[in-house]
Amino acid sequence: MTDNSIAKKVLKNLGQMAEETGKEAVKQAGKVTESVISGRELFGVKPMSEEQLAQKKVEDEKKVKEETNNLLSRNVGAEIEQVRKEKEQAEEEKERRTLEQVRQQREAEEAERLQMTDIPGNPKREAAKTQFAPGKKKKQQPDPTQMSQTSEFKGGKID
Repeated sequence: MTDNSIAKKVLKNLGQMAEETGKEAVKQAGKVTESVISGRELFGVKPMSEEQLAQKKVEDEKKVKEETNNLLSRNVGAEIEQVRKEKEQAEEEKERRTLEQVRQQREAEEAERLQMTDIPGNPKREAAKTQFAPGKKKKQQPDPTQMSQTSEFKGGKID
């Protein structure tokens, strides 16, 4: 029986310890919440008085009326036309820049091509340069005066 009573006493003491720990945790939590600084305290925001609140509402209403008047007095058609013109001008500028870049690229390619064909001492380039040029052509056959009627070549010897 003594073992049973010891177990009961241990459980009873554990219960008391848990209860005391819980109470201490609640006290500590209360202290933490008291030490927390709120946003109002941090930034120095103070609650407004009734007069200040009324004045703020009047100012807000005045701003809203001014903005509405500005919106109503705008010439929307003219603004749309202006935006359209600006967009067209931007597109034209972009197209002009693109065409200019293409022109410069072609000029650079043409200059490089001319430079490559003007290099002396390159027989392949010289041959390529004159390949399709009009002018004298090489004869494949001998002169007709050197040929006989039987199309035999006279070797300079008379039979």
